[in-house]
Amino acid sequence: MKYFLVALSMLAFAGEKKPLPGQAGNDDIELVGSVILDPGEIKQALGADIGAGYVLIHMKATPKTEKPLRISPDDFTIISSKDGQRSEALSPGQIAGRGVLVVKAAPNQPGGYGTTTNGPIWGGVGLGRGMGSRKGGGNSGGADAGVDSKSDNESKDKENPLVEILKAKQLPDKETTEPLEGLLYFPIEGKIKPKDLRVMYKGPAGRLVMEFVNPK
Repeated sequence: MKYFLVALSMLAFAGEKKPLPGQAGNDDIELVGSVILDPGEIKQALGADIGAGYVLIHMKATPKTEKPLRISPDDFTIISSKDGQRSEALSPGQIAGRGVLVVKAAPNQPGGYGTTTNGPIWGGVGLGRGMGSRKGGGNSGGADAGVDSKSDNESKDKENPLVEILKAKQLPDKETTEPLEGLLYFPIEGKIKPKDLRVMYKGPAGRLVMEFVNPK
């Protein structure tokens, strides 16, 4: 009898479901994701080069409801447990759109943050490189410190072909009862490993957190 109870308890333990890395779900939605960090792998996934400063998440979202469920890139936020970086998914236009913001230092403020733009240039006013607010260094005073900005008129004349590539690969934004699959684009700074990242889902199906670390 004693051995039977031990065997029964072991079977019950083996039958418990543990969360797997890159998976999250509830009664309404199932999410499966994978991290793409290496620049070469990012270029291979897109068929184009978007430069440094990004992490891609390949996401598959499967609704479990009979009614159509709205799924959107806007439902997802990435967080780095390493340094607290945090950002919502970027749109293709924010990465490679027309009318990007060009930030330059005023003549009386040589050097400092905003002088060069060697990395990716984001479209839209109020966006900067990195996730969340930028910490430390450079002209911390913003506009009051003499930073001058203007819209790059030449970039308005033609659409960057990269925008269409990013749109084609992106996780679709639609109501559906069928699985949706595609890429999510996030800004990232510094050296990050997949285990440092968490993807938060906050949408019509509730709230979920996806990790990329094997559970203990």
